[in-house]
Amino acid sequence: MNVVSRMTWLLSLVGAAALGVSGMWLLGPQLKEPLQAQTPLIALEKMGHLVSVKVNYADVIEFTEKRTQDIPWTDWELRLGGTKVLLVARGDCTIATDLGAARYESVNAQARSVSVILPSPKPFSARVSHEPRENGGSYFYAINSQGIEPIIPDSSNRTQAINNALAHAQQEVERTCTLPDVLSTARKNAEDVLMAIFRAIGWKATLVWK
Repeated sequence: MNVVSRMTWLLSLVGAAALGVSGMWLLGPQLKEPLQAQTPLIALEKMGHLVSVKVNYADVIEFTEKRTQDIPWTDWELRLGGTKVLLVARGDCTIATDLGAARYESVNAQARSVSVILPSPKPFSARVSHEPRENGGSYFYAINSQGIEPIIPDSSNRTQAINNALAHAQQEVERTCTLPDVLSTARKNAEDVLMAIFRAIGWKATLVWK
């Protein structure tokens, strides 16, 4: 497997502040313990996952699935042919903070201040798009047979080449979403949303990432 040509993957750093509260994915667990009545804080646990970055991915991947024959009594193999595919891979992923795992510390109801301990943002979803090409989906630009491959009626090598190229693209989408710059932007966007919410209810919050 080798990647011979790359298109720059595109970061669509969707500002969480622009998304607003409606941009949250309310998929988290219910609040385990009720907050004390004298502490009118936001039940972050009920907000689930706050998606603060979306990454749009595009790449050109060249992948070759070899067809070989082992040489008896040796560690060598004979290269008989193979299938080379050129995949234009497109996809996206989202980065989210699990607010269900957040907790409050140093709550001062009189001063209306609080520290919020937050888990670090992580990839929430990642996918290679299988939409039609005209709709922005992935597509195979070329599929070529090499060696004796064209005269072999069995198409399993071709199918394997296609599947492995798509699997590699999926891994690349997931890897892209763990890059330090992406995670840093996700933290910044999540902070903007949460700080705005606390300010709206008259509380001063300090956000601490763990």
